[in-house]
This record gives sequence, structure tokens and C-alpha cells, in this order.
Amino acid sequence: MSVVSVHVAILKVLSTYPDGLAAPAALNADLAVLSGSVDWTSRMRSYAARMPGLDIFTQGLVVRDGRGWQITAAGRAVLDELEGRYPANAQLAERERDHQPAAGSTPLEPDQHQLELAAVTQPRPQLTVIQGGRVQLRKDLAAGKGSLPKGAALRP
Repeated sequence: MSVVSVHVAILKVLSTYPDGLAAPAALNADLAVLSGSVDWTSRMRSYAARMPGLDIFTQGLVVRDGRGWQITAAGRAVLDELEGRYPANAQLAERERDHQPAAGSTPLEPDQHQLELAAVTQPRPQLTVIQGGRVQLRKDLAAGKGSLPKGAALRP
């Protein structure tokens, strides 16, 4: 991973701690576990591509002291912007103001602008559900592929 990807990952992990504060050892342990995931790595690269000049220390997004590393309010704002929780720029906010319906009127169907705003402001899920295990084994057995593990029984 690039330096910017690591900086984004640090922001993301710190945001999950109470008060955004983590000891360096805990932060390293979390990053080591998460960096083994292909999904995590690709997401961090995607976020890093949105802000290629990101530097969490010189921009004041993370502070280091004797207690550990802590994400700042500016760091949380940058993370929210990267994750698409808030409009990324003033133009989008201005477009939102310009497209407000007149008082007393209710739109019958959402227009394209409203759909774009909903897509930008919706929070993304924090976890990805991975299916497999028993479900996959049942599908394989139903298709005549593979065999049951020793001592296992297929239930309807």
C-alpha cells in the first residue's frame, strides 16, 4: 500500500476507537489484521486516489502524544468526505439549494439531482458480509460435487 493509503487506513481505524484515541501497539495490530483483506486494501486505495496529497500529520488530521494517536475533528471531516457522507464540494451544496421545491409543493417523483444527492449523502456500510461455508457446501453437494466431511450429515 502507498503512504497515502496507509494514512487513510490510520484515519479509518482511529475513527472506530472511543474518542478516536489508540495506543500505537493497538493501532498496528488492527492495521495488520485489516491489511490482509483484499477488500480493505482496495477500498483504502480508492479513498487515497480521491485525495492524493493527504498527509495526516502535517494537515493536523491526527495528533500524537504520550497517550497514543488521536483523530482530530478535521480528520473525521476528511474521512466523512472520502466516504461520501457529506457533499464533497460547495458546488454540490449550491445545486442542492437551487433544487429546493417551492413552498407547499411536493414532487411526485424524485428528479435526477435528488437521486445523485441521495447516493452521495448515504453512509456506506462499515462491514462487508461474506457468504460461504455451509451455504456453498450445500450447493456443491446438491450439484453432485464434493463429499460431506467425515461424520457430517446433510440436513434438509
